[in-house]
Amino acid sequence: MPPRRRDGVPVFRDFLSYRADPLHFWLSSGQLAPVVRIGLGPFLEYWVVTEPDFLQHILQKNVKNYPRERRLSRLNRLDGPELMFNTDNWEEWLWRRRLMQPAFHRQQIARFAEIMTEEAGRLAGSWQPGQAVNLGYAMKTLTMRIIGRTMFSADVGAETDELQETYELASAFTFERASSIWVPPLWLPTPANRRVKTAVSHRYSLLRRLVEGRLASGEVKGDLLDTLIGAHLEENGRSFSSEDLVGEMGGIVFAGHETTALTMMWLFYLLSQHPGIEARLLAEVEAVVGMARPPTLDDLPQMPYTQQVISETLRLYPPVYVTLREADADDEFGDYHIAKGTHLVLNIRGLHRDPRYWDNPEQFNPDRFAPEQTKNRHNFAFIPFLGGPKKCIGDSFAMMEMQLVVPTILQQRRLRYGLPAPPVEKPGFVMEAEGGIEMRVISHR
Repeated sequence: MPPRRRDGVPVFRDFLSYRADPLHFWLSSGQLAPVVRIGLGPFLEYWVVTEPDFLQHILQKNVKNYPRERRLSRLNRLDGPELMFNTDNWEEWLWRRRLMQPAFHRQQIARFAEIMTEEAGRLAGSWQPGQAVNLGYAMKTLTMRIIGRTMFSADVGAETDELQETYELASAFTFERASSIWVPPLWLPTPANRRVKTAVSHRYSLLRRLVEGRLASGEVKGDLLDTLIGAHLEENGRSFSSEDLVGEMGGIVFAGHETTALTMMWLFYLLSQHPGIEARLLAEVEAVVGMARPPTLDDLPQMPYTQQVISETLRLYPPVYVTLREADADDEFGDYHIAKGTHLVLNIRGLHRDPRYWDNPEQFNPDRFAPEQTKNRHNFAFIPFLGGPKKCIGDSFAMMEMQLVVPTILQQRRLRYGLPAPPVEKPGFVMEAEGGIEMRVISHR
């Protein structure tokens, strides 16, 4: 049995420490032991796992036994359809994943590179030297536009704020419920329940119009929606219904824009604090691409330092900093007996800042992702997209997008953080910053 965290109080156990500072709580839990038991209130106990071998066991070697925690899955559903992203049933997840996977093969997403640089160039060109920019908002707007064009061939600019608001409201609602000892049932017409159900319904109505319009027209636009409409399983002909498409596209829009946007928000902040790293990154961009033409997919293999900077940002600020699993049956790992029903926290934040696996873990050092540094590193010591069969389906899309967008913005503008205090991390469903990080724009010339 793992050791028990002991800084709690009767009844509440570790809940008050968690609520006071969730990010420090996960970091300190990982530092206590590779696996530690915590109690969030009188009835709910978790094993916090901050150990690569055990994480590999859960995410890869015995993945079928560790679905998403069912409590969280129920909270996430919010009367929407069952999705690949929220189902806790292996067979349900598997057929959905198999249908969606071809849409995210590298050769499929490669054709979207020009859209990504076009939108990034448009955004950077709209910034004037001296202008103050809310970087969180700006990056979310950018990635929402990219998702709109690559997923739906649609200019969602007019609906960006409205759509983003529905996601943020649902995310905050879900995080609050998942982080509370008791919450009112969803059927109870509380103001919060009514508000979030209205937002989710509105989101699905907007996406349904896009999907059903495409199905009715029969038009082929070569985007990811087309790929999903045409997807079917050879052995049984199974395909997505129109309602499946609406639901899955809703999940893709969330996962495909917010996490990427937040990573780039933190990346540009970190560059502003480390001018030597920014200069080295700029030198790579100038040497490979120059400052006039946007980068292309063919340029990316010649820009390894750009990828290292992105990876180091993901290490320090993984957008998904913990995720929850539940044991479906009794299991054994090393000296641990994991009983059926055991709840587990996969402690990504703690893992990424653990001195057992990273030298000077609080330091921003992209060189730790140089090839000679990574070749002997445990594959599950760095898991911003998780790992194993359930690794994020859009990881290649996200990395390609960031590798193209970051240089494109740097070709036109630099961003500087001028406040005396650093940004405040804001834990939620994903890793935000309080207020979104305000940056000052300067020209590169």
